[in-house]
Amino acid sequence: MDNERNRTSEDDLYLRDAAPADGPFVLWLEEVCMKDYAVALWGEWLQSATWDKIDLTDHQIIELEGQAVGCIASTRFEDSLRVNKLYLRPDYQNRGIGANVLKSVIERARLLGLPIRLSVLTTNPALKFYLREGFSVEAETAERRTLVMNSHPQSGI
Repeated sequence: MDNERNRTSEDDLYLRDAAPADGPFVLWLEEVCMKDYAVALWGEWLQSATWDKIDLTDHQIIELEGQAVGCIASTRFEDSLRVNKLYLRPDYQNRGIGANVLKSVIERARLLGLPIRLSVLTTNPALKFYLREGFSVEAETAERRTLVMNSHPQSGI
């Protein structure tokens, strides 16, 4: 997105582009949010990167009242906008923050005329959140569910 702070619909909630210094925070979030589901599925946790090698392209840090509370990563493709990550610190989950941040992605996809796609591990209860927010299951394997939301109903996608 733009290299600026983007206000979401909730007061004091901002998205800002991730900086290299955010690498350790993003990896910590990934572990605290995903480790239990990965271990339940595969029997082990493998960190996706090291803090000095993490690629933060397309990552934004979610800030509430000036404090980093999560991250979101989304990538635009020709046929869809892909949400790669949406992580919130556990002490900030179930407060509507994720839904507010997701609304900004939905609006971006609507303006682009693209559907939104993402995948959720089958062991991750976040599936209920995405279904509640309007996504539907497009495909399923033993490991993942691929979800889609048509953000532009008139397009016939």
